[in-house]
Amino acid sequence: MVMSFSVACGTSAPQGNGTDSDAGTESTASTDGTATTDNPTAGTGSETDGTDSGTASGTESTTTTTTAPTSTTDPSATDTDTATATSTPVTSSTTTEGETTTTAGETTEGETTTAGETTDATTDTTTDTTTDTTTTSTTGEPPLECGNLPVIYRDMKPLHSDFGCHMWGNGVRPTLVQPMLGGDGKPVYNPQPGPTLPGYGGSNPQITSAASFSDWYNTKDGINVEIAGELELTEIQQGIWSFESEEFFPLTGQGFGNNVTENWAGETYPNHNGSFTTEIHTNFVYEAGQTFSFSGDDDVWIFIDGKLAMDIGGLHPPAMGTIELDLLGLTVGETYSLDAFHAERCEAGSNFRIDTSINCFIPM
Repeated sequence: MVMSFSVACGTSAPQGNGTDSDAGTESTASTDGTATTDNPTAGTGSETDGTDSGTASGTESTTTTTTAPTSTTDPSATDTDTATATSTPVTSSTTTEGETTTTAGETTEGETTTAGETTDATTDTTTDTTTDTTTTSTTGEPPLECGNLPVIYRDMKPLHSDFGCHMWGNGVRPTLVQPMLGGDGKPVYNPQPGPTLPGYGGSNPQITSAASFSDWYNTKDGINVEIAGELELTEIQQGIWSFESEEFFPLTGQGFGNNVTENWAGETYPNHNGSFTTEIHTNFVYEAGQTFSFSGDDDVWIFIDGKLAMDIGGLHPPAMGTIELDLLGLTVGETYSLDAFHAERCEAGSNFRIDTSINCFIPM
């Protein structure tokens, strides 16, 4: 299976009301050789129409799509299983030496008698008609129950210290979080990130502190508003499922409301709500050849089996990462967790794309 995940968001230094620009250099990041990211060469210009720059100067960056191998299981497979049994007494007719006797009554399941004995034939009809969203199991196990990706969004205020274009960056900033999920199933802030990638420019720090980072994926009254949702993946070609939005503002009109309050760059965005985080927890069955790709902005961290497998953190133009699951040491046929964390930190634009050959996500 293959999965792609893309997003795009803020990456530049404050410039004027209502506009964002990104210094669009794309970089390559990796975690144990499993995830790569690509950004275009930096230049100058402003970003509009769904890509956001985080208030720094730069060129629009491009997103790429990862093509995955064909999956052998179809998530649309259905089974039917509604049973109705009807037992209907019927009239039996037997003939002996020209006499005919007709009687209705006792059921003897199709027995016939002679000499005027009465019999009933019982008809039994069973129809199976239950419909499930399942994928077929090849190991004799019951079919898997598949579903959409469940999402927890958290709306943040535009003047939160990590949001509202308070920071900027022209490319991916890896190692902002630790390589393992915390005991609470959330990413852990790294107080000492590793070196930046070649050509990188951006605010330092990219996250204010461990305390500010704890607001991102933990519901806190007055700090954020938790809103449940889901992402529906569509099969865009055989064996590849995708979700894509070039205007990814799922909380418009919700939470704290649209961004009518000026952010750190003095900008307002009354038509949408653009400072938020995205959190996904699901399971899948590993099959050889699976891949997972994401493209977009801003921060994205993907954990497989609790380990960081994709690291495209920081404020940046659209950037893409791909995980080759075969490189993670997983066992074919075993079930593993997939935990995804995303942040949109500058309201001007938001791009978000997932492509995957994982054809069945199992609700937790």
